[in-house]
Amino acid sequence: MRFLIHLLLSALIALPALAQDMQGNDTAGNWRVTHHRLIGIWDSMCDERVEQGQLVQRCYLRHVDVFSPQPRFAAQYLFVTPEGTGFAVEIGIEPGTLFAPGGIRIERAGERLWHSNWPGCLAGLGCTFSEGSAEDLITAMRQGESFRFTFRDRHGKAQDRNWPLTQFEAAWQDFLSQSHQRGLIGADARQGG
Repeated sequence: MRFLIHLLLSALIALPALAQDMQGNDTAGNWRVTHHRLIGIWDSMCDERVEQGQLVQRCYLRHVDVFSPQPRFAAQYLFVTPEGTGFAVEIGIEPGTLFAPGGIRIERAGERLWHSNWPGCLAGLGCTFSEGSAEDLITAMRQGESFRFTFRDRHGKAQDRNWPLTQFEAAWQDFLSQSHQRGLIGADARQGG
C-alpha cells in the first residue's frame, strides 16, 4: 500500500505530462497538457487525450504537499474537479494519518470558518466532498486565509501544515475559466461556485 501511495504522489508532483496510460499503468501516458498555470501553491491544470475515438478533456485545481521526503516519505494533496452540475473536492490523506477533531480546518484572522470531523478524513480512510459539502468547502477556501492540517503522520510524527489561501481565488477563477472553455462546467458553476 505504501508503494502505491508513493507512486501516486510521485506522479502527481512530477511534470504535468506524467499520468496513467489507457491501461491504468503509471507512465507518461498519452495525456497532453493543454493548460498549466501555477498561482501561489495552486496548480490550475487541463489536459486531454483520445479514448475510443473520442476526445476526452479534464481540468482540475490541485496542491500537493510533500512534507517528508524519502526515506520516510509522507504527503497529502487536494484536488478540485468538475462533477455533474457542481464540483468535487478530494483531500488525499495517507492511511495511518490521524487527525483530532477540528484538525482539518480553514481559518481567517484566527477564527475557524470551516472544519471537517468526517471520520474518513480524520483517520485517513477517504476525504471527498461533493455537491453541497464541496460548495461549502470551496466557499470557505475562497474566503479564508489558511487551510490548516494538524495531525500525526503515518510515521507517528506530529505535523502542523498551513496552506496559504491568499491566491486561491485567482487560481479558482483560472480553473473556472478553463473548465468553461472546454464545456466541463455549466453557466451556474461559471458564476464562481
